[in-house]
Amino acid sequence: MFGNRRGAALIAAVLVLALISGTVFAAPSVTRVIYGEISGERLPTQIQQTLQQAGVTDVKPSDWFAGSISVLIEAGLMKADASGRVNANKTASAQETVAMFARVIGLAKKTDPDDKALASMVGAGLVNKDADFTKEMTRLDVARLLGKALKVSAKPITDPTKYPFKDFDKVSPEDRGILAALYELGIFKGYPDKTFGPGDFMTKAMIAILVDRILGGTSKK
Repeated sequence: MFGNRRGAALIAAVLVLALISGTVFAAPSVTRVIYGEISGERLPTQIQQTLQQAGVTDVKPSDWFAGSISVLIEAGLMKADASGRVNANKTASAQETVAMFARVIGLAKKTDPDDKALASMVGAGLVNKDADFTKEMTRLDVARLLGKALKVSAKPITDPTKYPFKDFDKVSPEDRGILAALYELGIFKGYPDKTFGPGDFMTKAMIAILVDRILGGTSKK
């Protein structure tokens, strides 16, 4: 597996795209210069100010995902709807996820709607045009994608003591190796109860956390 220093450098340089219907797409490189140095430790007062200025009504500074939401808002990658909601706990569709990554890597403008951002990914040959973009993505789907896109050196794990999550029996030995490598890189850190939840669907908050970490953030959850 990558060491922390190597992993940090790689995450800063590589942005992964989405996994739709079992198809892994290309992983073009991206650096922080696209949106500037926006990540890092954020105080509750800073988070609150960003949320207030953006008119967000359904996120509190104390929410576990609030820091990453504020980062994406400042980067122009997320905004509240007309009622002031970002719906962070709503399950993210594949279209929303792909569109988010399209904006991050610069294939789409930050102001492009999801369908246009998605079309830019299709036009670039980065996603399968016949994929079902209404489909939801599980945490394991994304982990498998990240493992391949970041080319982690992951060996099958059969010993529970070498696996960072408690739900050892819910994934294959090969998937355990990928998840352990991504844990070491600081991308997936699991739930507070130390489980990974491989079959859980990705929410907008979870996507925000991943994007923040890939951009170089320091989200703790």
